[in-house]
Amino acid sequence: MAANCAAGPCVQVYTDPTTHQLIITANQNRPGTTVAPHPRPIVKPKPQTWIPYKVTPIVHRPYKPPVKKKPTVIHKVVTAALSLSDQITRLLPGSKILYQPSNGALTDVPVYFWSDTNSVFSVVTTILGVGVNVLMNPSFVWNFGDGTSFSTSSAGGPYPDATITHTYKSPGTYTINLSISWAGTWAAQGAAMVPILGGAIVQNASATIQVSPAPTNFTR
Repeated sequence: MAANCAAGPCVQVYTDPTTHQLIITANQNRPGTTVAPHPRPIVKPKPQTWIPYKVTPIVHRPYKPPVKKKPTVIHKVVTAALSLSDQITRLLPGSKILYQPSNGALTDVPVYFWSDTNSVFSVVTTILGVGVNVLMNPSFVWNFGDGTSFSTSSAGGPYPDATITHTYKSPGTYTINLSISWAGTWAAQGAAMVPILGGAIVQNASATIQVSPAPTNFTR
């Protein structure tokens, strides 16, 4: 759309990584009211009347300066610009780490991890009469606390969803860190989708897991 927003509202969608907010703005300049000029009054001349010549005595009167007439004022055309603006903000949902078994893990036994984050964050709204559609998707980076990491676009799930699993080799207490990056596209009034400006919104979550040694059975 035109930069001066003459044809319609200028819509922009961007992110604020500091506040984890999606921000939709719209601005438009519209012409205001116009005042028409006042025409000059039309004065019709009076018809001349012939009066017979008379001799009149001269009467001396005190001098009075002529009274100046006020000039006719013509109002100029005044066009006022009416600026319209609106802003819509959406806070991205938070997330937390879940794992199974929830009461602790055993060495050499897979642990199932997942996040309660939705796979899609969508916004369908109207701002200054313009329909806006926003789609954002998360990507995940898992750090399991033992020096290993895993990147995926899936939120994972409990058993039997084995999308995100990890097996600890040694007993101990481990801190798990999850980094979630949100990015996406948007479109206004059915136009083509374009990337959201402002950079990815990154959310972080952490959890602690206790890993116990698995019992050992000796067989012959």
